Amino acid sequence: MSILGISVNHGTTAYMDLMLRTLLDVDGADGVEVLVLDNDADDLELLGWAVERGVTIRPSGYGQTRSVTTHGEILREAILARPEPEAYLLLDADCFFLEPGTVATMQRELAADDRLFAVQARQTDEDGRDLEGVFTPWTREIEERARDLPDGQWWDPDRFDVTAGDRVHPFCTLVRNSAATQRAVELIGLSPGLTQCERGGRWWDTLGLFTQVMRTHGLDWAYSTRRAGHFGNVSWSTEWSQIKAERRDRLRARLNGG
Repeated sequence: MSILGISVNHGTTAYMDLMLRTLLDVDGADGVEVLVLDNDADDLELLGWAVERGVTIRPSGYGQTRSVTTHGEILREAILARPEPEAYLLLDADCFFLEPGTVATMQRELAADDRLFAVQARQTDEDGRDLEGVFTPWTREIEERARDLPDGQWWDPDRFDVTAGDRVHPFCTLVRNSAATQRAVELIGLSPGLTQCERGGRWWDTLGLFTQVMRTHGLDWAYSTRRAGHFGNVSWSTEWSQIKAERRDRLRARLNGG
């Protein structure tokens, strides 16, 4: 199975360094082509070793100061530009591999079940503790205002509840390439989406709407039997950022024999 690995660097170069080192040196990732799409980082010299190992790094066309997430847009453009691989390995910059053969196992699991469009690794911390199930579903109240014209009057705000919808998570996920995949990526995209109604809407995070569209084709996703680590939210949330950075650097030192 030919696989294109895609990851977005959004001010996360040190995490990307750890992810790529563990992908190549811990997991092995034999035969996986890796593409890093960079949002104007000023410290890419940290990844010079990866370029020497065959990793491609190119500008994403987006910067780090956007007011909305561009992750899904970048992934969409990359997939549509490269329709030939049999599968796409979507990797968050802040994931990392704990054991050899994770990607190979995910590949076998995806190939073995035609009902699946994707296989997602199980999220753990650096000590292998399971993170799945830690984040419970939530419901929040949204207030929304709109106007017809750029200089028009704002309407009175509408309020409605939204509940988080389930999805395959792109932190470490192998997505089968197919006609359905290409069409859904083209028409629906991979960005978050929001539905609203008085009885309650849904908030679909990155790959969320894509997941629901693939289900209309009778296709679903499954957890892999293998695990991968994930720090989570390092590109946009400052909560626990110092602690996460310290954990990241300990892992980097361990990998480098420190």
